[in-house]
Amino acid sequence: MTELKGQNLASILLYLAVFFHLLGMSGWVASAMAQPIQLAVLGLLLTALFVLRKKKRKAKRRPRKPPVEVTEMLERAEGDSPGQ
Repeated sequence: MTELKGQNLASILLYLAVFFHLLGMSGWVASAMAQPIQLAVLGLLLTALFVLRKKKRKAKRRPRKPPVEVTEMLERAEGDSPGQ
């Protein structure tokens, strides 16, 4: 069996959610089934969102070395200080 990609699975789930929503709105189902159909639609939509979300990787942040200009400006500022 082939493996479903995230977008393909999400589109299938969205089509099912639309189908169940239209079925619930059509009036062909018993009124006692309205709430379970709405919950199924909500579940399908949330599952599609979960499938589509991308996991964010935490980037390891290293302290950056300041540019040469900053170092020169700091040295000039320390040299011009009134305490010397």
